[in-house]
Amino acid sequence: MRSFLANPLRMGSAFPSSPALAGQITDPINFARARVIVELGPGTGAFTRLLAQRAHPACRLLALELDPELAAYVATRYPRVEVINAAAQRLPEVLAERGIPQVDAVVCGLPFANFSAVHQASVVNAVRAALRPGGAFVSYSFVHAQVLPTSRRFRRSLQELFGRLDIHPVLLNAPPALVYSCVA
Repeated sequence: MRSFLANPLRMGSAFPSSPALAGQITDPINFARARVIVELGPGTGAFTRLLAQRAHPACRLLALELDPELAAYVATRYPRVEVINAAAQRLPEVLAERGIPQVDAVVCGLPFANFSAVHQASVVNAVRAALRPGGAFVSYSFVHAQVLPTSRRFRRSLQELFGRLDIHPVLLNAPPALVYSCVA
């Protein structure tokens, strides 16, 4: 709540994601084959928990969190995850620094409806550049945000960049959400 009140446009929600949303966000990932999974904007770790539980033991888990307090919290709570205090746009650079050419999946909890066109594009392009062919990108948006031009722009950019966008509603979340899933 403190992080949301300090910067509501960066956090997106005052409430942690529900287990139902976390399940829908992680379901498109092939955990048996994935060897590198990245989470952008883990916040308090609602998705991180499931990623750490479901990932193959040989899978490397990275999380990029801009807020240093949240990054420290997630790093302490989920020691299996390599938490990096960095912006999502830096994903290709962060991967290069670690010798990782491509990733199998990117899970994203960032509030794209709050982002400018330039910010949205920089994050989505960074994700697309990082994914291996057949890799999954999974994100979400709140149902109430669908009326915003920024949300419509985000959906269009995903469809244009990935060619196909699957959308699944998650009503058991406060507020209700839509999960967006794409394959590179």
